[in-house]
Amino acid sequence: MLNGCTLAPKSKTVQIIKTGCPPVTPCYLPMNNLQQNRSLLDDNSAILNAWFDCALQVEMIYQCQQDQHEKTNSITPDAH
Repeated sequence: MLNGCTLAPKSKTVQIIKTGCPPVTPCYLPMNNLQQNRSLLDDNSAILNAWFDCALQVEMIYQCQQDQHEKTNSITPDAH
């Protein structure tokens, strides 16, 4: 038996720390195949949709990073 060893109190709650953000896919703009004026409108719509999908991924990662930053700051005590 070891002398001088004491048991530390058990922690009250277990904190699960999630590291990393969800995976994303590369953003690609669709190729165009313009043959008439109507195709230009369709092409413009496809490009806007592609940019929108890409922006959603950027927003998702940004929000994930902000959440992690807030969690990290709430865990570490202020150094004052």
